[in-house]
Amino acid sequence: MKNIPLKKLYPYIGAFLLFVVIAYVYFPPLFEGKIVHQSDISSWRGAANEAIEFREKTGQEPLWTNSMFGGMPTTMISTIYKGNYLQQLYNNLFWGPRPASYLILAFVSFYLLMLSLGVRSWVAIAGALAFGFCSYNFQIMQVGHNAKMVAIAFMPMVLASVIFAFSRNRWLGAVFLGISLAFEIMANHPQITFYLAMVILFYGGAQLYLAIKNKTLPSFIKTGVLLLVAAGLAAGANVNHLWPTWEYTKYTMRGGSELTLNQQNQTENGLDKEYATAWSYGIEETFNLLIPNFNGGASAGELGKNSETYKFLKQAGAQQADQIIKQLPLYWGPQSFTAGPMYMGAVAIFLFVLGLVLIKGPMKWWIASLSLLVLLLGWGRHFMVLSNLFYDYVPLYNKFRVPSMILVVLQLTIPLLGFYTVWKIVKGDVEREIVLKGLKISLLIVGGICALFVLLPGLAGSFSATADSNYPDWLQQCLPQDRKALLRSDALRSLVFVVLTAGCIWGIVRGKLKMERLLIVLCVLLALDMWTVDKRYLNNGHFVTQREFNNQFQARPVDKIILEDESLDYRVLDLSVNTFNDSHSSYFHKTIGGYSAAKLQRYQDLIDYFIAPKIDAVIQEAKQGATYSSLTQSLSTDPILNMLNTKYIIVDANSNPIENRSAYGNAWFVKDYELVNTADEEIIKLAQIEPSEMAVIAKEFAPIVQDRGINFDDSATIQLISYAPNKLEYRTRAKDEQLAVFSEIYYPKGWHVYVDGQEVEHFRTDYVLRAMFVPAGEHVITFEFRPDSYFVGSKISAASSGLLLFALFGFIMIYIIRYYRKDTIAGA
Repeated sequence: MKNIPLKKLYPYIGAFLLFVVIAYVYFPPLFEGKIVHQSDISSWRGAANEAIEFREKTGQEPLWTNSMFGGMPTTMISTIYKGNYLQQLYNNLFWGPRPASYLILAFVSFYLLMLSLGVRSWVAIAGALAFGFCSYNFQIMQVGHNAKMVAIAFMPMVLASVIFAFSRNRWLGAVFLGISLAFEIMANHPQITFYLAMVILFYGGAQLYLAIKNKTLPSFIKTGVLLLVAAGLAAGANVNHLWPTWEYTKYTMRGGSELTLNQQNQTENGLDKEYATAWSYGIEETFNLLIPNFNGGASAGELGKNSETYKFLKQAGAQQADQIIKQLPLYWGPQSFTAGPMYMGAVAIFLFVLGLVLIKGPMKWWIASLSLLVLLLGWGRHFMVLSNLFYDYVPLYNKFRVPSMILVVLQLTIPLLGFYTVWKIVKGDVEREIVLKGLKISLLIVGGICALFVLLPGLAGSFSATADSNYPDWLQQCLPQDRKALLRSDALRSLVFVVLTAGCIWGIVRGKLKMERLLIVLCVLLALDMWTVDKRYLNNGHFVTQREFNNQFQARPVDKIILEDESLDYRVLDLSVNTFNDSHSSYFHKTIGGYSAAKLQRYQDLIDYFIAPKIDAVIQEAKQGATYSSLTQSLSTDPILNMLNTKYIIVDANSNPIENRSAYGNAWFVKDYELVNTADEEIIKLAQIEPSEMAVIAKEFAPIVQDRGINFDDSATIQLISYAPNKLEYRTRAKDEQLAVFSEIYYPKGWHVYVDGQEVEHFRTDYVLRAMFVPAGEHVITFEFRPDSYFVGSKISAASSGLLLFALFGFIMIYIIRYYRKDTIAGA
């Protein structure tokens, strides 16, 4: 048998090696062993520490942690899911350390997408660079949104599989879809996967139109059904984490609140609209796609020494002028704050508009209509006519927040159409005169916008932000001038790239530039365009050594004092940080705060109605000169903090904590209970009772309570004797049956309770806690967290992933056999 012709693989091997080189050249600190100091990863590490340490110590998955918000599943924090046989293959797709490996994956993925459209390798490389170097990718890698970045990187690969199935081989395309979609889901960012589904839906609509037009509907249906089966297997391979996530979501902020006290902005079984649309892209910010500093860039940015701010500082004799200009509030758009603009690249935008002018048929229209839709949805609260329709009627849409995130779809559609257009021009599929006319129109539109803001930057607005009023007068005067200068500079910058790109296309059409040189020049223009902007948001200065990263988890003086307490379980309230947006304290303690965008909704209600107002009141007392003892008294007498067993309150990281001796402990017996009908009544009644004596129980648990009376035994005892995040043991002693309340967060999916090894029922009380009736005598009560979704889900994942691997192996074998037979016949 002859050797496989490796020459055919050279362009693809060369493309891959080029991507690797580019990624590592962009991130030279990786060669020194440094890592990006990602704030969200730091936050995640604090939240996940208890689970990680338990896993390392026991080899088991805890599935529950008490490190944040009184307790919650580790579903969205840190869980190693078992059963998916594709996991090892997935892990091997990341070549080297992050974030270089993420960038390589993004390049390769889009490269495959271009190849699926029949685009030649060099054009595909240029398109891949445009996709991978979108500025948003670098902003999210800098802060640590790793799951989001990986999910974005897999998007083109999944679409490529669908295109391959419709255009070439439906069976092989379906197998690739099953594998690539499984990887996409494994990245574990449902919001990005939802946006990907929108992309595929629009592409499928275009294929349906063609099938009807060309009378090939049966073929379309066969391919569609096969792809649906593959998608089902991809989802099945991920049931091990999809099921727990879906199960958990219903009880989180994504599932909506049961309270009707404030439903003005509440979606049905989803997020509050005000919360969900908090990060909406401003209509005027749309120009950021073309001009990166149109609204000032990031919330905290750097100015040059020619800026008005720097000149003022030097004239005023400020010795720290060079440092001050590195962190200034340059963003003046409508969002609360931002890591930077969704800059798509002047080169890519120009080619996209050129494609809208030149390309005919469904290829253009599905991309154009999808791009317009996501742009309007990205405006969120600024275009609520459309947003309301989606929040109210589109399944799952109301589970997601940050409307601006949907603009990641443009990262795919803009270079897709743009470089598909380049390929069509290079091939000669578009007549020369039509291309030249299209160039003029596109240059007039895109270049005209840039030129307009170069000449008349004041058209952008006032260059002032609402927060400017908090700054000194001199800064309020300097900032608008510097912001205007930033806009004008970037508008000119983009204009230059637009004109140069147009010149390249003109050159190839006029025969002044050969195809190979055109593509090299385009790649250089892309690199110059995107690289320099991306360095504003992720550069060498964002890298630290592993030791420097770990130092942020060094115990503070107050942490060391608290850790001397050898009690099995208690909670901490840390007022020295942003209590509900910081999880560093969770690295050492079980806290009632933390950070999670998917915390349990009932706990969020508790924060909104009780804990946050209490914290605000204490802060106001402190500002008014309240004494330490009065603050201690105010905090220690709060019934909600006490029922959450808040034993320590941190006010200052370098001082002794407040020890709350009034905390109720791990569990207690109550004298009586009251049944209420609704969640509203539950939370209102909770404000009226003393939780150490009375329990509030929802009517839904009436069958368990069964109108039982309580013969309260004031000599009864209940004590926590063993602690693990997923298993708690208590010893009880009582003369009569008692109603016990446990300072543990109630979650209905997975917790089992046993009395001396016999399973019994427990129920929710006091809006968020657990309760049960404890029989008379001495007993051992065990709470254990074993959700079926995790254990049964792993078996389903094993079966589904096994089928996908079998199909992949089968196609590889078929290819080898066919190639061998073909070679044998040729040799004969």
